[in-house]
Amino acid sequence: MNNDLKLPKTYKTLLMLALVFGPFFWLAFTDDGQQRTDLALMFVLGKPEFNPALDIFHSGLTEIKIRETFPKLNFQCAEGANPFGDRLCGAEIGSFNQIPASALTLFFLGERLTAAKIVYRQSYHQAIQDWVRQRVAGRDAAVQRPTAPADDLGVATEPVRDGALFFRDGELGKDDEPALLWISQVALDARR
Repeated sequence: MNNDLKLPKTYKTLLMLALVFGPFFWLAFTDDGQQRTDLALMFVLGKPEFNPALDIFHSGLTEIKIRETFPKLNFQCAEGANPFGDRLCGAEIGSFNQIPASALTLFFLGERLTAAKIVYRQSYHQAIQDWVRQRVAGRDAAVQRPTAPADDLGVATEPVRDGALFFRDGELGKDDEPALLWISQVALDARR
């Protein structure tokens, strides 16, 4: 009985090519691979992560508490009137809940947080929509209450414990800013 376990040369060549080019193809041409590549690049560039449960933010949060919770964020703050208060702080970020992002802006009225804006990369707009809908899907029906009127501008409003999350519904246009906005109920009530 002759057991010839030698692999054909063509098979070995194809196997080696798959081992070399398979990971490259995955990283460069699949959505999951591109997201992981972007996250790794942000880490290498020293951009901090911002991984909050944005849907449970509340107007009782203070700047001190946020700085304690996210010490790696380098906030630049400015006094002055803004759409949601009298002070705002911004920081450059690399990701928001494992989704590549670029900036965070927090709005304060006195010491209290009234709104938060996350600017992410446009190619991850669907991932942001999915994240928001997944986060708010299982919440208690008693928590839901209308916080803002529906509009025809294509902005989705998802009520959360204290306020609402706002983002562009559907595809982003060429000039649309890819942003997710949390506004507290206090700020929403003040704008009515």
